[in-house]
Amino acid sequence: MDFVWTCFMVALGWLSGGIVGGATGIGAIMVAMPLMTAVITPGEAVLVSCLTGLYGTLHLSYSYRKACCWREIRDLVIGAVPGCFVGALVLRVASMQVLQLMVCAMLACFIIMQLFRRAAAYRLPDSTIVGVGAGFICGFVSGSVAMVGAPLGIYVLMKHWSPDRARGNMSVFYLFTGIASVISQAVAGLYTLTLLQVSLAGVAGCFIGQVAGVRLGRRIDQKLFQRIVLVFLAVAAVILFVRAMGW
Repeated sequence: MDFVWTCFMVALGWLSGGIVGGATGIGAIMVAMPLMTAVITPGEAVLVSCLTGLYGTLHLSYSYRKACCWREIRDLVIGAVPGCFVGALVLRVASMQVLQLMVCAMLACFIIMQLFRRAAAYRLPDSTIVGVGAGFICGFVSGSVAMVGAPLGIYVLMKHWSPDRARGNMSVFYLFTGIASVISQAVAGLYTLTLLQVSLAGVAGCFIGQVAGVRLGRRIDQKLFQRIVLVFLAVAAVILFVRAMGW
């Protein structure tokens, strides 16, 4: 009974997360995590999320493949690889609290800037250097505080991509980082048969949620999409601040 209840809660969490992720391209894990951690440990929830999220990003990448810009994704990935290594190295010498507060401050400044019309209208230029630089920052945040969605969300808003293009580019980028995470965790022997079975329940919930979310997402206009991303960035800033303060 406990195992069945665990699978149900994980599936329910990813059903909810799949709807949000399918519609916006971000926030799936953030939505699914509270329900998962009610029945499994945070560490197990992270492993389940990596496996389920890998399927989720694969599905979204396929759903929005026609809107992807492979050059932009390439630049982000090229920058993210060294960024992850640098972030991991910095984590060894800097405290997690300092890094979390640093990213929180970055998010807070950006959200405040969006309140001013001129700042909100600024668009990052189409440049390989800008793309690689943004990828490096995303990789650095991923390697240090494991919240790659925070800087990526800022980059998406500052590029003023259409909702479909943003979801497509983000999904493919997450797919690259997700594959690397799952391979490294599998090599480290972190997965068990039980976790794999629970992850299948998450995949089932994610599949149903994302099918509905993708249909919903295609009805979201540019302004509403930007507001949704801003809300998730604000939530991410609050989560980081709470973690840093140890509350």
